[in-house]
Amino acid sequence: MFGLMKACSCNKSSEERELQRMHYCGTCKSIGRLYGQKARVFLNYDAVFLGEILTDLQPHSVSYAPAYVSKNCLAIPHRDQIPWPLEYAAAANVVLAQFKLLDHVADTGSRLMKLAVRAYSQEFDRASKALTNCQFPFQELQRLMSLQSLRERESNPKIERLSEPTAGATKLVFGHGAVTTGASVAATQTMSNLGNVFGEIAYLADAVKDQKKDSEKGEFNALAATGMNASTAKELLYAKQDQMISHLQALPIQESRILNYTHCLKSNLGPNLFMGRRRRRPDRVVVIREQRSSCCSDCCDAICCCEMIQCCDCAGAGCCDCMCAGCVLG
Repeated sequence: MFGLMKACSCNKSSEERELQRMHYCGTCKSIGRLYGQKARVFLNYDAVFLGEILTDLQPHSVSYAPAYVSKNCLAIPHRDQIPWPLEYAAAANVVLAQFKLLDHVADTGSRLMKLAVRAYSQEFDRASKALTNCQFPFQELQRLMSLQSLRERESNPKIERLSEPTAGATKLVFGHGAVTTGASVAATQTMSNLGNVFGEIAYLADAVKDQKKDSEKGEFNALAATGMNASTAKELLYAKQDQMISHLQALPIQESRILNYTHCLKSNLGPNLFMGRRRRRPDRVVVIREQRSSCCSDCCDAICCCEMIQCCDCAGAGCCDCMCAGCVLG
């Protein structure tokens, strides 16, 4: 997928961190069992996020085989030991990786990407059949993804039309995933809405992140094509972020899980997306706004982490793998 929901372990209990590992390593190991070890290179945080939400929606608890519990990456489960949420997330991960490679080929004509598409053709076929076997509307997914290059060749394109194929694809994947878990009609519709706005965010975030690189290479970029500046893109992303949080809150899952997903989303759409990581500066003056968060107690000197989730990888200190529960830079 898109790498938007990179996980953060800050402020999480040992049980929450272990559950997070079960899904990250579990999705990876499931891909290895179902599609071969080399396909594990496609592991993506967003597929892990999908697997986590589908697990939350399961009417019964999910048990994990010893291979999942093991921290040995080469210990992979038997096929009949793979929980359905991880099996579905693994198939979706591989299929969407194929479409992303094909999009790169269409955009750049890269020989390396063409080689990758051929090298993984069998893995892609198996994942496509796996989705088709669970009544996934695969032809509709193909139709949506084929629209991307056509939309990007339109004159005077609008960001809504450019992001529509990606949003539609993630809407299908999230919505059908809910159906397969036995979720209610209301929860399924919420998951579809969640997938739609998630795709919009992912498309725009990629455009923001890659704007400079695309300009240097002369490749298509949605911001450049639509004339959207960074400030407008930021406002739109945060508006979409609020929509996604609203959909998360409407799901019938534990509040603690919703809070974890909200933290993750806000941290990945924080200032690092617009300003990039900054190196640690011990001499930086920081104003303490709120109670210091435990996630920064061991890694940030003279840095205050407050309760609001709005800033910045410990104010740019670079001490955490991703943003904590919101650091305020004075």
